[in-house]
Amino acid sequence: MSDDSTRARVLDAAVACILEEGFYRASSNQIARKAGVTWGVIQYHFGTREALLLAVHERAVGELARSLDDGVIEGDTLETRLESFVDVLWSYYRRPEFLAYTQVMLNLSHDPTTAESTREALDSVQQRIAVRLPALVRAVLGDDVSEAEVDETGRFLYNVIRGLALDQELLEAMPISPGSTSAAFDAQRARLVRALARSVQLEGAERRDLGP
Repeated sequence: MSDDSTRARVLDAAVACILEEGFYRASSNQIARKAGVTWGVIQYHFGTREALLLAVHERAVGELARSLDDGVIEGDTLETRLESFVDVLWSYYRRPEFLAYTQVMLNLSHDPTTAESTREALDSVQQRIAVRLPALVRAVLGDDVSEAEVDETGRFLYNVIRGLALDQELLEAMPISPGSTSAAFDAQRARLVRALARSVQLEGAERRDLGP
């Protein structure tokens, strides 16, 4: 088995353990058993549990970056273009793995024992997303908006859409939630797209009324 395939198996096992057991219960030994390797093999590839979890985070950012790179915005109206934008973000955020990625990011960034080098790595990989998002947002809004508008509106759209995706993933992960069906989620998503389109249109009209 190649080194790359072994690394991939270990990363898959780490994500699976976090989803099944939670961040702190996903011990080094459990991850090794899930991957079908020894802890010594994991140490060879990653060094420490913290380094392994950082690699999980880097994989997550890489997957999101690819989603943004491959994303296509289509439509003749703002609402249909926003629907495309949601599709792009949904392809990443509406997956169970995102819950594991979130646990890793939150715990590594807030744990006081996290190494400074790991914190710096967490910050640097996030920049990979910041340079990809504006192109998609401009495709949604059009070419006649300023860079400042793209930045401000893009962060707003991104945060709101990501928030709903996380909310839906959490509800699906909790079987006690009544009414958390695919049809209900689809209706929420459609309503969100309409609300976002209306909000962006109103802000655009206000800016035009104010003038330069």
